[in-house]
Parts: sequence; C-alpha cells; structure tokens
Amino acid sequence: MYLFDHVVHFVEKPEFAVECLQNEGIHTVMGGKHEMWGTYNALSYFDLSYIECIGIFDEALFEQAASEKYSLHASFANRRQVGLKRFAIRTTTIEQDAKKFTEAGLEVYGPTHYSRTREDGSVVRWQLLYVGYPKSTIEFPFFIQWDEYDEQRRSLLTEHGVLATHQSGDLQLAELHFVVPNFVAVTQMATLCEATVVKHTKIEDNVQSMTVRLPNIELVFHCPTGVGRVWNYMLDHGYGIQKLVLTGAKVSETIEYDGATYEMTTR
Repeated sequence: MYLFDHVVHFVEKPEFAVECLQNEGIHTVMGGKHEMWGTYNALSYFDLSYIECIGIFDEALFEQAASEKYSLHASFANRRQVGLKRFAIRTTTIEQDAKKFTEAGLEVYGPTHYSRTREDGSVVRWQLLYVGYPKSTIEFPFFIQWDEYDEQRRSLLTEHGVLATHQSGDLQLAELHFVVPNFVAVTQMATLCEATVVKHTKIEDNVQSMTVRLPNIELVFHCPTGVGRVWNYMLDHGYGIQKLVLTGAKVSETIEYDGATYEMTTR
C-alpha cells in the first residue's frame, strides 16, 4: 500500500521555521543534519505525515547532492527559490517499486540507503527512490521506505517529543494542491500507486482539476484552461505545489511563509 509520507518546504533557516510555525500553534521541532547532503531540517508531524522544512548548511555538499538526477536537491538547485518543492510517498515494497516503475518506462534511481543523526544522538534510517522523465514539465513524487514499522516510528517520535499535540487544534495534513500543464503524468503515477482518481471542471474559473486519493491524503491537481486564478498562479509561480491544507484547526487562517502557503481550516 502507498501512503503519503511528507512534503518538503525549502526554507532559508529551519530554526526560523520552528519559531514561525510554533507561533501559529503548529508543533515544530528541529530534526537534525543530513551530513551527506549538506542540509538540515525542522519537522512538523501530523500522525506519521509531516512537513519537512529543509535548509542548507554546506553549499559544496549540497551542490554535490544536487547532481543526482531527479533528486530533491536537484529540484531546489534547478529553481533556487524557497517554497514547497516535492512530496514523498511511503512504501514497504521499494525494491519491487523500482522494478515496476522501470517497466512502466520511467527513469529510476535507487533505492539507496540513507541515515540521519537526531539531536539526541539516535540514528534514523531510510531508503529513497527517485523517478522521472528527462523532459517532463512537472516533477514526480519520490518514494521512501523507513527501516522501522509504522507503530515503531509512532512510538519513537512520541518518545522524542517530535509527534505531539498542536496548540491550534487537532491538525491533520489533509490536502496538497498543485498547478500542472496536463494530467498525463499525474494519471500514470496515480495508476502505478493504485490511487483513486476523480476529475472535475470549474467552467467559471477556467480550470480542470483531478483529485488523486491516497488512503491518508488528497492530492488535488489543477490545470488552467484559460485566464483565471490558476492561470495567474501559473504565470507568477510556474508549475508545482500551490499550497497545503491542514484540517481540524480551532480557527481558519492562511499562513504565508518562505514562499509557501499553509491553509488551516476548521473542517
């Protein structure tokens, strides 16, 4: 089964992200350093789904990591702007996934083993798989497999104070919204990930949308068909993640931070 794992928000300084999001009632903690990539992070968890705010502490190491095709670091290096960049899908069959995606015609890199040392000295380990097409106008999700089972991770994250209650409500990371040029690649990935797909059209807004439903999130893709709100967003920001939506908030509000939009709703 494929589940949404996390969304990556590249920021100037993860420590500032902790301060900003905590002030908004979103429980956020420092994560640790990725010594092999020259990056470090801050984390906001919503059960096992989370937001990862990533910054750079070593440009040379980061540039080396960015040379890996379709990698998260390549995404940021190709378009050096803060904001929501990529998302990861959690799997427990990453070796089989690599074979399946290769047979489907995708370029596949990995899976590769990685680890990170937490601030308390403990080590977290995982595998990553990157996929894509050479001339694709949108980026595919990447895939992650953790060494621990979900219940083990939930227990460890709670023990370390990473997974905790949010002052702003019983928050859940419920939706990610994207702007895309078409639904070809989206449809292929949805099929490969065995997701449910729903299409709908808003004639008055000149936009077609496709909702891809994984068991723990809705991924909503918007394709502009003419001048309107989504068209204007595309002109200003290009294609990619438009916003994330958190449900269960005590008060509805929108947070704009380091090039990203976090929408909190009471529903």
